[in-house]
Amino acid sequence: MKLNSSATILLIITALLLTYVQPAFTKGEIPLTLKVSYTSSYDDNILKYSSRDIERFENNTEIFPSEITTTDDWINTFNLRAYHDFDLGLKVKLRPYYSYKISLNAVNSVRNFQSHFFLGRFSYRYRWYLYLQYSYMPGYYLRIYKDRDMNDYYSCDFDSYRPTVKLRFRRSPYQIEGQFGREYIYYNNYFTEYDSEGIFWGFTGSYNMPFDLNLSLGYLYKVSDNIGFNQNDQAAIQNPVEDAEYGDSSYEEDRYLVKANYKLPFKSPWDWDVGVDYQRRMRFYQSQLSCSDDPFHAGREDVRTIITPGVKFSSSFDIDFEFSFTYDQRKTDSPEPVVPSIKNFIHRTFELTVTYQIF
Repeated sequence: MKLNSSATILLIITALLLTYVQPAFTKGEIPLTLKVSYTSSYDDNILKYSSRDIERFENNTEIFPSEITTTDDWINTFNLRAYHDFDLGLKVKLRPYYSYKISLNAVNSVRNFQSHFFLGRFSYRYRWYLYLQYSYMPGYYLRIYKDRDMNDYYSCDFDSYRPTVKLRFRRSPYQIEGQFGREYIYYNNYFTEYDSEGIFWGFTGSYNMPFDLNLSLGYLYKVSDNIGFNQNDQAAIQNPVEDAEYGDSSYEEDRYLVKANYKLPFKSPWDWDVGVDYQRRMRFYQSQLSCSDDPFHAGREDVRTIITPGVKFSSSFDIDFEFSFTYDQRKTDSPEPVVPSIKNFIHRTFELTVTYQIF
């Protein structure tokens, strides 16, 4: 089923629920909480091109033309979330949760994607929480790459699978959380040498300060193994002038997170929250090959900085609005001088999200 058809079906189901189901019940009579969201966003660099590659795209001097027609785009995202709490006795509750998301690009439909998220949350006295999570994202498009086996250019996309376990303890005014998970990324048949499997763990702590200010700090460590890499099939890349992930892309990553939220003291029927998220990701590639054999990974280090300020306002009418801006920058250090000019990028997005609780 095509993504556009999936979006149409999702919109029809939502309209039917709003028209026929929701007025027939009160919230206390329906054993389900259902929310729908719509996000309208502008993305100024949809493929995370470097400034050099943006210039080549705009001047029609790419080695092989991209499948996109603009480097920016307007994106419409629809999200459906459903959950319910079950009382298991002994002060234990279970919340099964499912979320479906589909994103549609206004111009570059090749970038459309969908994802599924499943969760089972167990809580004890609303103090201890155990989360069993699983996310699945099929066919996420990256860009065109050259397949050296076929000596031609093809679309590159991958399927992502991410099972995760989290344990949280909450006692006002603080909470702490630990997580452990796996990540499996499998590419299409032209680029199976990119396949990777990873493992990650991390922790987060937050504290509710006076004056409705909440601060959070977190750390995540990740190891990714490029299981598709086969050194026997490795051939040196001569004059690396275009993006290529051939070689051993195994890496280790440290990720630091800081988050602050503040509830504005307005006397208003709306609750206003402002916040900012900061992430710093430092990735260290583990290739043991020489720079001439593996110029895109040997000795390479990436530093990625992501800053997201935002504001959210909600009312008693079961509708929330949220506006955010994201600044995403990657800087690369490599013994191969051309690699930073290919891998460095700046990526900005503006998002407005409307969420409505149907019942």
